[in-house]
Amino acid sequence: MRIPSSVKELDYESGFLDNAIADDLLAHCLNELPWREELVKMFGQTFVAPRISCALADDGCTYRYRGSQSESIRFTSKLDVLRRKLREEIDAPFNYALATQYRNGSDYVGWHTDDERDLVPGQTIANVSLGEAREFRIKSRDGSFDESITTVHGSLLCMRGDILRTTKHSLIRTRRVIGPRVVLSFREVRR
Repeated sequence: MRIPSSVKELDYESGFLDNAIADDLLAHCLNELPWREELVKMFGQTFVAPRISCALADDGCTYRYRGSQSESIRFTSKLDVLRRKLREEIDAPFNYALATQYRNGSDYVGWHTDDERDLVPGQTIANVSLGEAREFRIKSRDGSFDESITTVHGSLLCMRGDILRTTKHSLIRTRRVIGPRVVLSFREVRR
C-alpha cells in the first residue's frame, strides 16, 4: 500500500491479528452481537443504511452520527480483550466501538468524515477488519491525495488527528460475490 509521506495520520497493518484470533472474533461478532438496521438522516430524510450495525460502549457514552444514535450494549468479553490490546498498543482511551457488518458486496458506506461533535477532537480511530477483504478509499478535501487500501482479514487501519477533519473516506461496494465483513471501529467519545 502506498500512503503519501505527508499523510502521517494514517497507518495500516495487514497482520495485526493472527488468523485464528481473527476467525474467532469474526464468528463471535456474526453470531453473538445484536445486529440492527442502521437509520441515517440525510437531506431531511431518513434512510435504511446498506449495512447493519451494533454499538458497544462504556456507561455514559453516546455517539450520534449522520443524525442517528444507536442504543449501545456493554463490550463483550472478547471485544473487551481486543479493546485492551488496542489501548496498550496505540495508547488511546477507547470507550466506544461501532461494529458494522457488510453482509455482501452490495453493502457499503458512502463518503463521509469522522468529525461529529460527540467525538473527542484529535483522537485516534482504530478500525479492525474481519472477514472479506474490501476496498477502503480515502481522499483529501483539497485534492492533494486520493488513496485506495484493500483492508484484509485481521488488519488494523488507524486514522488520527487532522486527517479526521481534512479527508473523506468510504467503503466501496463491489459486484464480486463475497461473504460478510465486520469492521470494529474503536473511538473515544465525550461523556
